[in-house]
Amino acid sequence: MDLSKYKGTPITRKPNYLLIPVSTINIDEEGVKEFNKLFNDLKSSNYNKIIRTSSGGISYSTKIPAWDIRNTTTVIELTILDYEMYRIQIRNIKLNNNPSGIKGRQAFRKFKEILLNYYNINLDDYIIENGPEVKKTIEKPLIKLEKESFKNKTYEEVHHIDFHNSYPAGLVNTHPEFKDAITTLYNLRKTDEIYKAILNLSIGYMQSEKCCKAKWANLARDAIADNNKRLLNMAQRLKESGRVILSYNTDGIWYCGDIYHDKGEGSELGEWHNDHINCKWRAKSAGAYEFIEDNKYYPVLRGHTKMDEIKPRTEWVWGDIYKDDCKVIEYVLTDNGLEEVINECE
Repeated sequence: MDLSKYKGTPITRKPNYLLIPVSTINIDEEGVKEFNKLFNDLKSSNYNKIIRTSSGGISYSTKIPAWDIRNTTTVIELTILDYEMYRIQIRNIKLNNNPSGIKGRQAFRKFKEILLNYYNINLDDYIIENGPEVKKTIEKPLIKLEKESFKNKTYEEVHHIDFHNSYPAGLVNTHPEFKDAITTLYNLRKTDEIYKAILNLSIGYMQSEKCCKAKWANLARDAIADNNKRLLNMAQRLKESGRVILSYNTDGIWYCGDIYHDKGEGSELGEWHNDHINCKWRAKSAGAYEFIEDNKYYPVLRGHTKMDEIKPRTEWVWGDIYKDDCKVIEYVLTDNGLEEVINECE
């Protein structure tokens, strides 16, 4: 097993998982072959299994050499402790929705630090013991078509309403003590990627069972519920004003009719604006749609597809999301390594 091409750091008696450099393997046919060879070499070796601490770190009782594999919805990672230490990842979502590269744990820790040092708020005071149970009560994101009959039909003069950082705004609405801190972060979000990451990633981290045992799932629950309530209230106002709702996408609404203006419109945290206007719009499903605004084409779907390997999305054209190659590729971890699964875009 040759590990020379991967980033490593010398082995220590007390390995610190967070200080091990990360190597990334491309999620394509060759990358999967590379990853699977490593996986199967380790499986057939006499290496011990890494013993993990409750927080996901490496226990000092781990006997070297050792390895393990961890699988999340976005990353599958091999950790190897030999003469050097390695973390080798293959990302199950190739399209980068977090270009800053800042991880959820890092963003949340910074959020926690800012709250304590500048606002005298200790997030440990909000920890709950039944996080996984509370997580089950969290509402699902509003990603849906208003009517299934709207699918596959083309609409003109379509507009989109977007709430500014709606989940953090939901946390402020339900826990006003966070208002000053989150408003400051919102105002700073364009000056440093860490502030943007805090706003975008912290709510997700709070409810993660793998990362923190969902210790702050109560805060995530409240923030998401408030977002959903505001979105549905906005939808009702749109309907009452004669507009037609087409679909919901987490913190936004696509609608037909005259461009809507009303209370709450603005650029501040939790306010809303029309960020797309006078579009040509068509949905393949609740989470996969396309639109044209000012003669520019935008495809919207989650995950990596065969089409992405043929041409970048900046070169896609109207109708590409309906082609056979536009099906989401995912990889599932089996006893033999990663295996490809093809799904329809949802």
